[in-house]
Amino acid sequence: MKLTNNSSCRVIMSMRCSDDNDEAERIRQLVKESFEVGAKISFGDVLGPLRFLAFRLYGRKAIDVALRYDEILERVLKQHEECPQIENEDLVNILLKVYQDDKAEFKINKTHLKAFLLDLFIAGTGTSSEAMQWTIAELVNHPCVFNKVREEIEFVVGSTRLVEESDVPSLPYLQAVVKEAFRLHPTVPVVIRECREACKIKEFDIPEKTMVAINVYTIMRDGKTWDYPNDFRPERFMVSSKKKENAMEYIPFGAGRRACPGSKLALSLIHTTIATMVQCFDWKVGGEGEHVKANMQVGPGMTMPMAHPFKCLPVVHFNPFASSM
Repeated sequence: MKLTNNSSCRVIMSMRCSDDNDEAERIRQLVKESFEVGAKISFGDVLGPLRFLAFRLYGRKAIDVALRYDEILERVLKQHEECPQIENEDLVNILLKVYQDDKAEFKINKTHLKAFLLDLFIAGTGTSSEAMQWTIAELVNHPCVFNKVREEIEFVVGSTRLVEESDVPSLPYLQAVVKEAFRLHPTVPVVIRECREACKIKEFDIPEKTMVAINVYTIMRDGKTWDYPNDFRPERFMVSSKKKENAMEYIPFGAGRRACPGSKLALSLIHTTIATMVQCFDWKVGGEGEHVKANMQVGPGMTMPMAHPFKCLPVVHFNPFASSM
């Protein structure tokens, strides 16, 4: 969580938002609470005229979480206003220029600015963190797959340097592993959309502006589309998988114009991090000498968190910094 949070903050704000462990833990808890209360309010949208009940029940909690975020975002904006970057502007610098421009075509206020940053902040932290946990858990539970990823990295990268982002295009099996982890464990298992026009789904007539919940989790585990749908088999993406990836059977980031705009950034971070964790460490669950599988039970929430904390013992396999020490 600290890694994904700081990565997002560096990209958006040119700073780390959780340099100390206490603040990292506060942010971790905030992200968790955001998804929990967001799921409850979001699913209220499918209740039609009764949607107001969701906010009546959980609105106070949502406001409390937002106010705690506001403290962090206010500090970030203040720092950028006091020390604006002339060169290498980040996203916050650009947004502040629009906010301060009286002649801007679209006038934004600080509430707009904070709401936009909050979206990026939450979306770039919790989902990527959970995706990496599920991927490593699957690799721990499938040692043969883990070793195959490591062999591919050693073949492409060698044994003298750390794997880099530029190596990822040459690591197709690593990419297949991440794709398969996303297929089994989509970070947003249910997507809610409003119908732009009346349509028919099987025998159901769906009126315009109806809120529809799309079960992404079930679509990507459909036995009519996928062989052995509940098994972790990265090899399925080593075959000619372009047809599935470009169709509606594989949609971990949604599809169409409302698909996740941060998917490429997320995948870049996830691929590099997973590759580093496989290259540098063996991951042990349980006691010495025994191979205990990671608990794959899913917890409640808008995303797909693990029901139980995923705890592993990292054992150094390759230290890329040893030669410089």
